[in-house]
Amino acid sequence: MPRTKALNRLSVRLTAAFLLAATIGVALVAVFAYRVASSDFTVFMGHVEAMQRMMGGMMGGAVNEAALEFISNLRQTLWVVGLLGVALALLLGWLFTRQIVAPLGEVATAARRVAKGDLGQRVKVHGSYELVELGESFNTMAETLSHDRELRQDMVADIAHELRTPLSVLQANIEAMQDGVLEANAENLASLHQETSMLARLIDDLHTLSLVESGQIEFHPRATDLKKLSSRVIEGMRTQFASKNVDLALETPDSPAPVLIDPDRIEQAMRNLLSNAYRYTPEGGRITLKLVTDGEDVVASVTDNGAGIPPEDLPRVFERFYRVDRSRTRRTGGSGLGLAIVKQLVEAQGGRVWATSQAGKGSTFFFRLPIISSQEEND
Repeated sequence: MPRTKALNRLSVRLTAAFLLAATIGVALVAVFAYRVASSDFTVFMGHVEAMQRMMGGMMGGAVNEAALEFISNLRQTLWVVGLLGVALALLLGWLFTRQIVAPLGEVATAARRVAKGDLGQRVKVHGSYELVELGESFNTMAETLSHDRELRQDMVADIAHELRTPLSVLQANIEAMQDGVLEANAENLASLHQETSMLARLIDDLHTLSLVESGQIEFHPRATDLKKLSSRVIEGMRTQFASKNVDLALETPDSPAPVLIDPDRIEQAMRNLLSNAYRYTPEGGRITLKLVTDGEDVVASVTDNGAGIPPEDLPRVFERFYRVDRSRTRRTGGSGLGLAIVKQLVEAQGGRVWATSQAGKGSTFFFRLPIISSQEEND
């Protein structure tokens, strides 16, 4: 088995290929040179013999010996030159093989270490174009794996933190009721029910997010009028906003172009954006859901006049469990998953999300969806 493994090495195979090619090439050149030289020498000897006959054959023996010595020396020279050519080809082949195999060996070694969990491995990018591309691809893969592992670790820590609070509240209150310290009346039971409801919503959000990120969630796209969809969302949430004296407005074009989407999932994204704006808008504020046509896309935006988002926090607002205001709890700041779900739901349907903000003037969250083509609409 070790011998078979050694013979299967790329360096051995490449060197053997160079050696075989060089041997065949040198052998062909030597045979050709020997035949040409022999043919020319035969012609030359014919002329010499003709001159000998004219001179009476006085130098016949000496000429024959010289001819045989010439042929012998020619053979020796061709053998020596052939062996030197093969040796040179073997040396050059080995050096060339090292230029190919060494970078591949670095990638293989780094890949084995990555497989063992060392995601900090990177390889030097050098060599031919293909080897450089291989090295860059490996480094990109390692970067992605490292980033994904950090995200998973952060997610596990965040989930543990988010679940700990409601469970601790439930446990403390139930123990107090068991000890007779807290009365099991309707008010206290309602408080426990609220904690379980929040816990259930958090679990539902996590489940939805995991399904979208893994591509397991089902979408049922169809041609949808975003104006009608937006109106339904606004009317469904108007009572909630009125309880905080927040004005909820809708601005849409007269005849917006239809989009090919799953209306239930986009409605969920709109509700999440409006709920997020509601939490960060002061009493008496204003929130606007707006639709505009931009080229081949429809752009929906939710604008509030809250405190705004600091520039350093803006790139991270769509990350799971991220809250701009660290002092906000789950009661006042949500689960921290709403915007992450919006991003996944929109991007899974060919759209894009982003946000802008001005400190003290509020924030605007956008998502862009492609307009359905005439052919798609007919289909």
